Amino acid sequence: MSEDGISEGVISKIELAELAELFDKFEFAFDPRSTPTKEAESDFENKVRQIFEGKIHPMWPNVGFAIFHCRVKSLCREYLKKNSP
Repeated sequence: MSEDGISEGVISKIELAELAELFDKFEFAFDPRSTPTKEAESDFENKVRQIFEGKIHPMWPNVGFAIFHCRVKSLCREYLKKNSP
């Protein structure tokens, strides 16, 4: 994995769908201070951290969490754009 991208299969389609759903709930929330919005953001952050620590860091220790986090957000935006009703 390079620092500027995520190779295919690192994040499963199921994981990406779950992350995108959570991302949508807080990134585009009508009330960003509401409890459900904050919970969705917290769940998103926890899941991203879990994936990073379990899959990314062990295989690519030179990739920082901030880079991975930004890439995941980009992937979520792309996913939502492609899969919006």
